Amino acid sequence: MKKVLLAMAVIVFLAGVAMGQEAQPTPASELKIEQAVIAKDVQNREPVEPGDKFSADVGKVYCFNRISGAKGETEIKHVWYMGDKVVSEIPLKINGPTWRTWSYKTIDKTMIGAWKVEVKDSDGKVLTTIAFTIE
Repeated sequence: MKKVLLAMAVIVFLAGVAMGQEAQPTPASELKIEQAVIAKDVQNREPVEPGDKFSADVGKVYCFNRISGAKGETEIKHVWYMGDKVVSEIPLKINGPTWRTWSYKTIDKTMIGAWKVEVKDSDGKVLTTIAFTIE
């Protein structure tokens, strides 16, 4: 009986310790951008027709990233620019050591010009910038 009580006390103690330990976010400096492209679509978690020039009737363009180095849950942000003007900021969760994620922007025929997407870590540091043109 004493052994059973002792075992139960140990289990309760260990469960409490485990519950008290939250996953620590990955230090931003450890994230690596393995792939960063602008594409016409994403299918089966892969970019379709990546490029740096798209016609104004493309409909949507996608910013696709393959990221490594995450330990625990963290976040990146896609900051979309048309010229020098921020048009969208999209936070994206990273939930594994190797992760693919993407965001998209709907393009209409008036959005011709130079574009870029900055990929930022949770500290706001720019990890990479992808430039492209809508013609």
